[in-house]
Amino acid sequence: MDDNGRRGTMLGPASVDATGEDFSDAWGRRWIVVGEVVSQEIDIGAMDERRSVDYVSPPEPDPRTLSVEELAEKLRPRRLAGGYEYRLEQPDFEVAEKILAMEEPPHTEGFRAQEAGFTQEAEFIIGTDDRSRLEAPRFWPGSANAYLAPQNCTATMIGPSTALCAAHCFYNGGWIASSSITFGADTVAPTAPFGSFLADSLTIPGAWDVAPSSPGGGWDWDFAVLEFSPARPDIGRQTGWFGTAQNFNLAHGMVGYPTDKPVPSSWIKAGTFTAAPGSRYEHNIDVWPGDSGAGAYYISDDARCAGIQSTQWRTTNPPRVWNEVRRWDPTTHNFFHAYGNWPRL
Repeated sequence: MDDNGRRGTMLGPASVDATGEDFSDAWGRRWIVVGEVVSQEIDIGAMDERRSVDYVSPPEPDPRTLSVEELAEKLRPRRLAGGYEYRLEQPDFEVAEKILAMEEPPHTEGFRAQEAGFTQEAEFIIGTDDRSRLEAPRFWPGSANAYLAPQNCTATMIGPSTALCAAHCFYNGGWIASSSITFGADTVAPTAPFGSFLADSLTIPGAWDVAPSSPGGGWDWDFAVLEFSPARPDIGRQTGWFGTAQNFNLAHGMVGYPTDKPVPSSWIKAGTFTAAPGSRYEHNIDVWPGDSGAGAYYISDDARCAGIQSTQWRTTNPPRVWNEVRRWDPTTHNFFHAYGNWPRL
């Protein structure tokens, strides 16, 4: 139970009760309706996520170098629920203060659903495709990862009713339409072992609105909170979920739905984080468009997500290719705990 005794209470409108009117949530925060959403139909997986630039601007300052006022404004959330967009009436200074006061986010625990006895080797050589297809994604760890259609992205469960994903899978100058979210999806039966559905609400940082136009910068805000309660409060108990932790040194794995393979088929791969520019980790995990939004978890008995797959980059002078995740840190931890509905520490 959290300090205010509100665990299990929706912190914003769910799709079942969104009315398109202003409201105050369970924490007393005032949300203002922006308007009814007309979603775009964009296939993220078909876009060139390997962004080719000859000059990559320095990353934005780590969010924790900002003032309380600046950080609160950049994080001021944009939420989609029941076909309407909502914004917080005022920046959430309490969340910003928690982020700036937190040296390292506390771990959150995971829960494994039924396993299929899968093992993996934490080895990767850049230039060699080391991906392996999960033959039974209805079992752990495939069960905790979802295929998003039609935009072709991946989402990963991190709590009983909460999943993480990338903001660019849902917003590109306007909201991107989703028709289904399918955990453990496969091209062979059972193709949707837990059913297909949509999130009750979706929340992204307001700063993401301009992020895609900034090559090399702005991607610090590329994260999204997917909420599946109260319509499906037990989905995490069926799929299992990864815990979360800030981590750099250990080998990491990822499960995603790459578009160069039969869609939707689940593929697992492994590698290491190689550098940490700002709030992002460079890595050598073998990702492909369609893996966007997948959680990168460190390979251990208590696997926890330490990053959210965001982008791929390529420069011609000098020639170089690398991948990036948005790392799990005090900013993402506090944003997810403030605007999600899952056990709080």
